[in-house]
Amino acid sequence: MAPNPCATRWNSWFTAVQYHSEHFGLYKEFIEKEIDTCGKTTPQSVERLHEMLQDPNMAESLQVQISIMANKCRVLIGLLDIFQSRRPIVTKAFDYLEDLHMKLEANKDLSYETCAEYFEGLDLSFAIKMQILNRVEQAYINAEDKLSKYISDGQPAISFLKEVRVFDPRHIAFMSDSVSSYESIPGFSDVPKNELDAYFTRLGPAAVHAAACGVVDLDIFWDGLKERLPILSGLAIRYKSVIVNSADAERSNSIYKLVLSSRRRSVTNDNLKALVFLYHNQRLASGAFEDKDFEEDFESFDEA
Repeated sequence: MAPNPCATRWNSWFTAVQYHSEHFGLYKEFIEKEIDTCGKTTPQSVERLHEMLQDPNMAESLQVQISIMANKCRVLIGLLDIFQSRRPIVTKAFDYLEDLHMKLEANKDLSYETCAEYFEGLDLSFAIKMQILNRVEQAYINAEDKLSKYISDGQPAISFLKEVRVFDPRHIAFMSDSVSSYESIPGFSDVPKNELDAYFTRLGPAAVHAAACGVVDLDIFWDGLKERLPILSGLAIRYKSVIVNSADAERSNSIYKLVLSSRRRSVTNDNLKALVFLYHNQRLASGAFEDKDFEEDFESFDEA
């Protein structure tokens, strides 16, 4: 079956598009057989699809648009997976947003040559092809405009995301070595000048130089500097693992909703917390936290 997109899972929409792109060539025959089987009880949605696919221009236009989106959305799928993961990425978050902004901006002015592969083997007029390209360009323009606002002043924490990169030694080459430049990081004003100087001039560059491929393990690096840079390392240890998404909070609400079912309206607060604790750790141990079948998993847990 084709994936069913979920409103709260952005990647589900993109994976659905990729599925449709892969199987688009089968749809016309499948829908025709579906209509033959259903007869007079054919759903209106199926009839509408049949009508659209019977029009060669409409069918080929849809195929091209779906193919373009299926290809272009790979970057977004990768980034969404990163942002929704449990891995600490706060020191990289702003860089990811900047890279995405550049990709969106680069695709705002698409030429026919760059998209010629999507039109191969299709009998579309030049006017329809340009109409499709203009639609894709407009989508990129809208996305780039929205992201520009987000990374300028639309995200209240954007200054923090810019400044927190200082805790990754790979970034210090292009960042300020002044304590006053990090006003959005709570407690940074307490960092002694000599600690910041030692980090910028000696310890940070040395760690990058010694690391394989220049990738520094921040946990090991800052744990090893607790005695030499007590204030700065304390802040780094606190902020380098800040979560940049609300996925766990949303999952927690979902778990509470499932645990506090109609059969458990008299459960005490202490027992409710204990049940949520057990359910959370069961799913964590099984590695199933990325699954979307909360209800099915909970039913098996409840029976146990």
